[in-house]
Amino acid sequence: MATSHSVPGETVKRETVMETVSRRIEGLIRCGELRVGSRLPSEPKLAAMLGVSRSSLREVLKGLMFLGLIKARPGYGTYIQSSLGRAVGKQFQWMLLLQEVKYLELFELRKILEPDVAALAARRATKEDIVRMDAAVRGMKASFDRPEQYMAFEMSLHEELAQASKNVAVEAMLRMMYGALAEGRRRTLYLIENFAGNFRRHERIFRLVAKRDAAGARKAVLEDLEYAEGLLRQDLEIRDSLRMKLNKPELELSAGKTIEKKRPARATKP
Repeated sequence: MATSHSVPGETVKRETVMETVSRRIEGLIRCGELRVGSRLPSEPKLAAMLGVSRSSLREVLKGLMFLGLIKARPGYGTYIQSSLGRAVGKQFQWMLLLQEVKYLELFELRKILEPDVAALAARRATKEDIVRMDAAVRGMKASFDRPEQYMAFEMSLHEELAQASKNVAVEAMLRMMYGALAEGRRRTLYLIENFAGNFRRHERIFRLVAKRDAAGARKAVLEDLEYAEGLLRQDLEIRDSLRMKLNKPELELSAGKTIEKKRPARATKP
């Protein structure tokens, strides 16, 4: 099933069943019939509400579930997701995988957002926020010999800073980015020669936030991001260089074959 909306002078755009059902579910949420986290009506009732067949509805619900927009609880029914951060984070990961967005572009976005987020955190952090940040910093200090665990505590500190900003939109955006950047961050761990030095930069950020020094926290976060961006650039250069070396023999072999084919025949002596 597909519907169309025609506009004079424009090509008719046909909606897929997925688009139609998604749009109608959005409408039910806007008018208050469905709410975030609420259970969807039974399959027959929902199919009737949306004007689609039950078989079409099942396929659409599977797609929405895969996208993370709804979730199924066996024995209880299907629910509207209460948080889409993880789902959108997955989309960020696919965008990176398909190279629609590049790691360095996300770092550029981080440098735009995170320094001011740290400044907000310095002004708005509660005692509970400070305690959680301190726990993340202590975890980093105890994990110099376990890079993966060190990275987990480091990202936890950044997430706590975002939460301490008390801006839900900013917090959601950064959590999505952090999830997408995890693989890129993991790729650069081998380039960190001195975990103690890396730790001191993060500890300094925490101390400045705890002291309510917004300007200092902003500057410290920017310096840390520039350092992390430098590691990422190193990793990308190493990978590009390796890729070129792996492809070079094939190019040389291909060139040799071409030369062999084009080499003129030697004249024979009379």
